[in-house]
Amino acid sequence: MKLLIKAAGLFLVAINASVLTSSVYAVQKMGYVSTGAVLAQMAKESNVNESLRREFKDHIAEVERLENQLKEGIDKLKRNGELMSEKERIQLQRELQSLDSDYKLKVNNLKEDERKRSTEEQRKLIHKLQKAIGELAKKEGYDMVLDGQAVLFSSSKDDLSEKVLKAVK
Repeated sequence: MKLLIKAAGLFLVAINASVLTSSVYAVQKMGYVSTGAVLAQMAKESNVNESLRREFKDHIAEVERLENQLKEGIDKLKRNGELMSEKERIQLQRELQSLDSDYKLKVNNLKEDERKRSTEEQRKLIHKLQKAIGELAKKEGYDMVLDGQAVLFSSSKDDLSEKVLKAVK
């Protein structure tokens, strides 16, 4: 009886092992995409940086104008500070302090606005990339597509980066 139970147990273990190995051998079709490189290429091709520069050109010009005024005022103070009356020098120093605080405020606002817009554009590109990867995976029968940074080793035939880049275009 014990022998029969052991045999049945071994039989069940063998069946479970074969089911597990058969499910392992029924490997899904997997690929990977180097998302960082693809996103960089997408940003380059869509001229994101150039469009952001155009969008913020007036703000950048204003910051540059303030910077030039600040430099001119500092130069004037250095050149003529000794020759000015105390009242004139104090007046100029206050103007420069006010100009400096205005300059710093505008620089910080510009950086923050640029960062927000850059993030928005990055999100758009990521959404577009995810959509292209999903469509390509469905079209070519991939069950799973990983980020290239998560893959330790894979055949180059599993790299879908170029296909995704073409699909995005």
